Amino acid sequence: MYNVNQVIKAANKAGVEFKDCGNGHIQLKGQLLVNYYPQSSKCSAYVAGTRKRRTWVSPAQAVEMTKAPPPISPNNKRRRNTKPIKEKLFRKIKNCHWCHTPLTLETATLEHIIPLHRGGLDNENNMTLACDECNQKRGHDMPELNEE
Repeated sequence: MYNVNQVIKAANKAGVEFKDCGNGHIQLKGQLLVNYYPQSSKCSAYVAGTRKRRTWVSPAQAVEMTKAPPPISPNNKRRRNTKPIKEKLFRKIKNCHWCHTPLTLETATLEHIIPLHRGGLDNENNMTLACDECNQKRGHDMPELNEE
């Protein structure tokens, strides 16, 4: 078990935003959002929007998880019928998530914000609409995380 002050110190040193959510739950926000439980029996952490929970994570390791995309996981599967999700998102989102081009229901494509190959979930919370060009260009990379 780690002390909350150790987590704050590691977060401040790396320039990562720290939020104490209470009950031993800490959120660290860098390029990715990490939910960290330093006082739990297994000191677990996971990147928001992913499936894999890591255990025995030190404060420095939790801060490092905010900086790099999760490892590529080829085992994630896509759902088969995405039309209802696409229609539901289109009622809320009318422009491409990346380039803000206006979309129609026919030109909109479903896009995973955290790609499946990077550990993202195949659910509505991890989906948005994008134009076909942006969706193809991005692939399973996350170029928005590059700080160039």
